[in-house]
Amino acid sequence: MYYSSGNYEAFAHPAKPEGIENKSAYLIGTGLAGLSAACYLVRDAQMDGSRVHLFERDAEPGGACDGWDYPQIGFTMRGGREMDNHFEVMWDLFRSIPSIEDESMSVLDYYYYQLNKRDPNYSLCRATLNQGEDANLENKFDLSDKACLEIMTLFFTPESQLDDKPITAMEMNPLEKLALHKGVEKLKGTDLHGLLTAFGVIPPDPADDTPAPATGAVYPGIH
Repeated sequence: MYYSSGNYEAFAHPAKPEGIENKSAYLIGTGLAGLSAACYLVRDAQMDGSRVHLFERDAEPGGACDGWDYPQIGFTMRGGREMDNHFEVMWDLFRSIPSIEDESMSVLDYYYYQLNKRDPNYSLCRATLNQGEDANLENKFDLSDKACLEIMTLFFTPESQLDDKPITAMEMNPLEKLALHKGVEKLKGTDLHGLLTAFGVIPPDPADDTPAPATGAVYPGIH
């Protein structure tokens, strides 16, 4: 594979590899990588689909994009994926795969027309009420002081201390408050400090003469 300019080479179909009829492929895992490799073997390497074998240890294929009804927690999907319109390789692949919703269209066509053009779902809504109604927060942060503290605590907690700990366990003790205060001090002068200040998660520096933007929450001082 190499870089080329223009569609002259981009639209040319790959030459069929010599002896591909007598070769087979064995792919470990049915996640995005495994499924994509299988598609490229069929489309570009022109390998017969019956010779492409995928192995999956779980009951449901899809890797992190699986969906499964776990008895203890209900229906869960481990990974969601945003479909950005600049995912050039992904859309190139999807234009070759028939849609299971409409066999006359590719996955790309179906996504483009049915989901983007005929049923647009772009929204700046931050929260909903009554099963889908816009809460009309109008870009307000509006978290309580306690909630702001808990978010900052979680932000500065190392990953190693979060293993096997539910979100409800993120209560602060005096030592954690001190650690949070030190963490905020280290952020001063950085872009992240300015961003958190703008959203009202941490208080503006009293020595800073720049007017603080209006927000819906104020971060209380730690004593």
